[in-house]
Amino acid sequence: MLMTSIGRKVPRTRMITEKVKIRSLCIRKMIQKKAKGSRSQMLDYLKMLKMEVFRNIPDKVEVCSAEKKVRTPTFNQLTGPYHEPFCLDIYISKASVRACIIHRATSKVVAVAHSISKDMKIDLGSTRNASACAAVGLILAQRALDDDIHDVIYTPRKGDKLEGKLQIVLESIIDNGVNVKVNLNKEDPRKQCRYLPLKCIYLAVLIIYWLCFRFAF
Repeated sequence: MLMTSIGRKVPRTRMITEKVKIRSLCIRKMIQKKAKGSRSQMLDYLKMLKMEVFRNIPDKVEVCSAEKKVRTPTFNQLTGPYHEPFCLDIYISKASVRACIIHRATSKVVAVAHSISKDMKIDLGSTRNASACAAVGLILAQRALDDDIHDVIYTPRKGDKLEGKLQIVLESIIDNGVNVKVNLNKEDPRKQCRYLPLKCIYLAVLIIYWLCFRFAF
């Protein structure tokens, strides 16, 4: 902390920033005066001014910041990519359907099927209807079995539900010989019960008010 001329304490970092602002204003005025010189003279002059500005600024400014706590991964998170090495990813957009199998340890795509690819686009009437979804699942399952992949794990994306086109693709993959283990993100029961006492109190108050209103008349 530093003392100003008035006697008020000011943080050191704030004093430094104020000095830099004042010096930058001075530099602008000086550059405007020297603007008539040649380009090489201007560059030398700017370098000199830059050195002058940052001369009195310390290399490291201590900033109080709360460090993030590093979360240690669980046993299943560490060993999962090796026990179940392949994961399935399904993405359905407004224009196409895409499904791929990814190697979890290396994050490389092993097999992929896309409804807008050249080998599928010609045979399909539409690239986003139910038949396209079934065809994508069929071709992906065939390519996975050719690469000796029989078991995959599937975790739906955030906001995805196992219904509609997504369900058609998944069922098509399973029906064609690939075992798919579906991991659903279950909510923490503690979060579900967080507002239960408040709901009970609110319900009890409503019942009391209703009884009082009924028997008052």
